[in-house]
Amino acid sequence: MAGIQALIFIPEASRSVRVELYFPTDTLGEDVPPRGVITLLHGFSGSGDDWVQLSAAGRYAYDKGYILICPSCDNSFYNDMVYGPPWYAILTEYLPRQLNRIFHIPQDRELNYLAGLSMGGYGALRIGLLNPRRYAGIGAFSGALDIKTLCGIYAGSPAARSLFAGIFGDGLSIPDDADLLKLVKTAAENPEVRGLPLFLTCGKQDNSEHRVYDQNQAFLRAAEGLSLNLTYREWDGAHQWSFYDQSFAEFVAFIDEAG
Repeated sequence: MAGIQALIFIPEASRSVRVELYFPTDTLGEDVPPRGVITLLHGFSGSGDDWVQLSAAGRYAYDKGYILICPSCDNSFYNDMVYGPPWYAILTEYLPRQLNRIFHIPQDRELNYLAGLSMGGYGALRIGLLNPRRYAGIGAFSGALDIKTLCGIYAGSPAARSLFAGIFGDGLSIPDDADLLKLVKTAAENPEVRGLPLFLTCGKQDNSEHRVYDQNQAFLRAAEGLSLNLTYREWDGAHQWSFYDQSFAEFVAFIDEAG
């Protein structure tokens, strides 16, 4: 395996983005292309390094021949921030273009997968529902899927309110396409979304102050009857790396079988 930590300059955003890349070079024969590319999104207060340092993501991808891309995107919830960088555009347009130019990372839909934990699960689902032509599968592990509930939980904290104001503006006006409970209903009208494999996991005990289990149940209720290609799995676990690690292993097996 070849591991690279890169600072990728994004001209459109006038900033550099730190990215961890792992290539399964020694599992592939000469002139054998990788099986695919998995972009992994980190959680709140985390970074792309977390997937490398705190899980066995590299080994799971290595065993199956997938390239891993782990960008660091601040506490952005992967939105174009009102007071901050355009993280949605960076992830969907600018960064993939630069990675293809520098490292020849393929951009073909059938080779690209997107997944994330907690905040990254929200980001992966939102990006996938809005861009079904870009990805062959989406994973959300312990996803923070109800952004309005989160804003409500933190409404009494000036620091947290300031953070969400940086994303959505001072009035915390959340657009419909950033509210997954609304977005999933409108996105499901698109046949390409209905065919997009969605893989969700959540721990049964992941229901502390952030009520992540409840958030996942709310998303499932919103998605009920929409004819989506959605797989949901839950087992004993909390908001912790042992759960994310197992979830990613199951996601790799899921997309490997589907492919």
